[in-house]
Amino acid sequence: MARYRRFDVAGKTTSPGAQHGALDDVRVRRAGLKSALSALEIALAAPAPQRGIWVRGVRDGLHALHDVWTRHIVETEAPGAFLDELVDAAPRLATPASRLRREHTKILTTITHAETELASPPDDPEAYDHWVDEMRSELTALLVALAKHRQRGADLVYEAYDVDIGGGF
Repeated sequence: MARYRRFDVAGKTTSPGAQHGALDDVRVRRAGLKSALSALEIALAAPAPQRGIWVRGVRDGLHALHDVWTRHIVETEAPGAFLDELVDAAPRLATPASRLRREHTKILTTITHAETELASPPDDPEAYDHWVDEMRSELTALLVALAKHRQRGADLVYEAYDVDIGGGF
């Protein structure tokens, strides 16, 4: 059964309670991603001179984001999952759906690259300061890319099903 359905299409929807439940599930998953983004942002903003604490905080935040992001990809890209259902229901959205798939790969690549970088911070204090600046820049760009991806996903759900899943979640 599809997780995203229009409420106003007679004969093609599940019961109203199930519809609300499916959309509530989407909202919960969106909230989980937003929470992971917020945790990483907070970790990045911590004082970097506390080397061990900063690196561990960013590493933990990135690891949590990696987990949430991997689940997101599986839930949207698996055969018969959301993006397939969306394109089946609204073939005109094949191009924006393909864009979301490409973004999934690009964002996952950025996450894994940053995890590799975080595994071995430089020992030299000057090199460490430069490295922190680079990590903050790269991961802030990642946060922006994720926020834009979330909005494009919400727009796609709305275009396909005329359902607002909430930008604030």
